[in-house]
Amino acid sequence: MKNKTLLIFDVYGTIISTGNGSINAVESILSLQDKSVNSDLFYAEWKKFHRENMNNANINTFLSEEKIFENDLKLLYEKYNIKKDYSDDVSIMLSSLIGRKCFEDTKSTIDELRKNYRVVLGSTTDTEPLMENLRLNELSVDAVYTSEIIEKYKPDIEFYKYILKSENCNAENAVFIGDSLIDDIFGPKQLEIKTVLIDRNNKYNLENQSIKPDFVIHNLTELLALNL
Repeated sequence: MKNKTLLIFDVYGTIISTGNGSINAVESILSLQDKSVNSDLFYAEWKKFHRENMNNANINTFLSEEKIFENDLKLLYEKYNIKKDYSDDVSIMLSSLIGRKCFEDTKSTIDELRKNYRVVLGSTTDTEPLMENLRLNELSVDAVYTSEIIEKYKPDIEFYKYILKSENCNAENAVFIGDSLIDDIFGPKQLEIKTVLIDRNNKYNLENQSIKPDFVIHNLTELLALNL
């Protein structure tokens, strides 16, 4: 790797695994209800509402992810006619954000990259849960940027502009690395930031995608060999 000074990493799904935390949270929530609800449908609706609420927060008044979780659950309980007070169960969703582990290739790769590059995180999340996960994994980076700090969620262009401005870095001197075509490839490319898609499980068929990353890798150690 050469010629680039700033590496911006997405976090969840890129350097830290989400595991089954969200699915387990849904199952825990539904186990408390007095009616049967399909957990797969509930989970799918949760992800849909969460994205919609984030998009609304970009357009209207910004809300923290904690507040968005509250709105998600309120909508879900209304949709599934659950009479229990949704506010009693928000903590289950929030607790799913803590205790997430790094992928095995994360720490060694980040440590190696930091010898020659400034390595920062750009994550669609609240700050404290992310910092707790960094502490848990003993992972050090040069700076952390979250949606709570920036008051925008990916893929809003202001999210990426904020990081570049804070780092005093031009777009051509930055690389964004992540696992989402929309959040980590499409968003940065609006500013002509070079992008790396990490596709650990061969999720994407890029021949059928209009959004094209500059590079595709399947594990983080492949970053060390790229000519960025």
